[in-house]
Amino acid sequence: MQDYVKMLQSIIGEESLQCPVEMLADIAYALDQSAIVAITDRAGKITYVNDLFCEISQYTAEELIGSTHRKVNSGYHSPSFFRDMWSTITRGDIWQGEIRNRAKDGTHYWVDTKIIPITRETGSSPVQYIAFRYDITERKTMEQSMLDNAELYRLITENASDFIAVIDQHGRFQYVSPSFDKLLGYPLSLHEDTLYSFVQKKDHGLIERLLEMLAEDTQPDETELQISGRGDCSLVMKVSVNPIREPGRYFQHWVVAMQDVTKRKETENLIQSLEHTDQLTSLYNRISFRQQLLNKVETCKKTGSTFSLVHLNIDRLRYVNESFGHEKGDYVLSVIAKRLQQHVGAENLLGRISGDEFAFTLTGSVNQAEEMTHRIKEVVEAPIHIDNRTYSLSTSYGIASFPEHAGNASELVKNAEKALHFVKEMGGSALKVYESGTETKTLERILLESELRKSVQRGYFTLEYQPKMNLERGELIGVEALVRWDHPELGRISPDRFIPLAEESRLIIPLGEWILQEACKQAKAWQEAGYPPVRVAINMSTVQLEDPETVDRIKKVLRETGVEPELIEIEVTESSFADKIFMKETLQAIRSLGITVAIDDFGTGYSNFSYIQELPADTIKIDMSFIRDIDVNENNRAIVKAIVTIAETAGLRVIAEGIETEEQARILLELGCQEGQGYFYSRPLPAEDCSLMMSL
Repeated sequence: MQDYVKMLQSIIGEESLQCPVEMLADIAYALDQSAIVAITDRAGKITYVNDLFCEISQYTAEELIGSTHRKVNSGYHSPSFFRDMWSTITRGDIWQGEIRNRAKDGTHYWVDTKIIPITRETGSSPVQYIAFRYDITERKTMEQSMLDNAELYRLITENASDFIAVIDQHGRFQYVSPSFDKLLGYPLSLHEDTLYSFVQKKDHGLIERLLEMLAEDTQPDETELQISGRGDCSLVMKVSVNPIREPGRYFQHWVVAMQDVTKRKETENLIQSLEHTDQLTSLYNRISFRQQLLNKVETCKKTGSTFSLVHLNIDRLRYVNESFGHEKGDYVLSVIAKRLQQHVGAENLLGRISGDEFAFTLTGSVNQAEEMTHRIKEVVEAPIHIDNRTYSLSTSYGIASFPEHAGNASELVKNAEKALHFVKEMGGSALKVYESGTETKTLERILLESELRKSVQRGYFTLEYQPKMNLERGELIGVEALVRWDHPELGRISPDRFIPLAEESRLIIPLGEWILQEACKQAKAWQEAGYPPVRVAINMSTVQLEDPETVDRIKKVLRETGVEPELIEIEVTESSFADKIFMKETLQAIRSLGITVAIDDFGTGYSNFSYIQELPADTIKIDMSFIRDIDVNENNRAIVKAIVTIAETAGLRVIAEGIETEEQARILLELGCQEGQGYFYSRPLPAEDCSLMMSL
């Protein structure tokens, strides 16, 4: 102690008024208040601890003195860590480091530690050790948080689908996220590479404009750029740019966020194609053809020009499907489309407006159109070779001229269809120019309409139900009610024959009410029998939906049968989309009753993707033409996937029609379609047979 007193005197000087012992006591007191102090003997046993040590460790002095520092060992440091510490202090050297200890309650704390060995004589072994520690827990917590955040940022930037960069006002990269390397297949050079380095040349003008706005300190709008990615693949990136206003390294730079939207753009392009193009023939679909026709009429009104509209129907195309299969039927349609494209002329409109019907315009007078149609008929009806067999076509044509036969597009279409119907009723394979008062009712048609009227009154109709299945579980979840006409003398008459006749004669209104009544009764009967809830779908035609009494009739049937509206679904036929505004109001009124609405035959050209947003519907049914060869046709698979994706976005159910094989069902499930119907599961069945399926 004498040596320490002398040393202290040399420090404070002889002139100090305070004696060395008092000064030493004051220093010890100050140190005791600011630092965690512990003294151990040469064996490491604690001989002294100050109050701060007790406070932070939560042990009393009595609990600590006589023990070793193992009492507060957290187990965080390795044995080699402590061996190095003891090796240092036992040879008389000071050791300094950071230690994580454990308090009595199990919590951890960090201390910045300095251990000073005390020797009595120079060169002798230490007799004790004095440790000074400072609580650095808050700092270590902050450091760990920064490390965790840095690691989290690294993981995010390396694995995120977004691509983040920082550029200066000249477009040079100051920082790029690791995700860019994966996208491009090569690293970008900081301070050298710019947006020009990988954006395709056609979009360089957009970059120039973007950099001009940055130089003006104007924030650019979100845009899309096409880049060359890994393997020279072309990618579409959604790009947003935001300024960095906070002081720091990148102050007055710009953050560029890019998102790969290539898949979305491909889907959008496919949707555009579906909206305007018939997928089989690449011609205008029904909706687009009508819109183009409307534009053409308006143009001709201004210019005083004349043209004719021709509707072409392929006679008995169903026989091709029955004899050769639907794939060969599609081939016939594609051949006819090519022949029409070659001879109709680029200045005219050409579209496929239904499964077996095309429409096109011809410039000039109605006489010129009639002559040209004769020549087109000869070209179109040239034999087609199918499976080493020759198929001879037969086609029918109806012609109406603007402005001679109609003053607007709607009337022109109606009159061309009337002329075509006349040809079909006369046996087909001819052409007819519209004449005012054209009578389309042949004797056979008159007799059939008469029998139809009697059958509605006498109840010669029955309902069959085609099951709808959950594709994943293979469970029956609904049925579609299908009307059958069993005439006592004429036998079973195909719906293809009597439904159009019923619509034209408006007998579809009483017939439709009967169908609705019977289907609702059956749904109620199944419900009362204790079967699981099964939704019954009922087809409803345009004529019914245009009738102002329809909604009231539906209310009446619901009230009389007592069926829950949630068990009923109305399927809107393809022809129902002629008047979107009126349809929207009617369908909304039906849905307000609690009944769901389905869009039938979706994707064929009668409907398009825009109707998903515009019409109040709950379900879309993918037309069977897309399902038929989905196992071999990649284009159809892409169309189905797009329909499913856009329907999910709009919150709609999707059901596939015409499933005939297990493979088709498997592919549909992989594409995200959850429901389906078709002969693979069941043909339309009587109600009692459906009941058996429900009980399985």
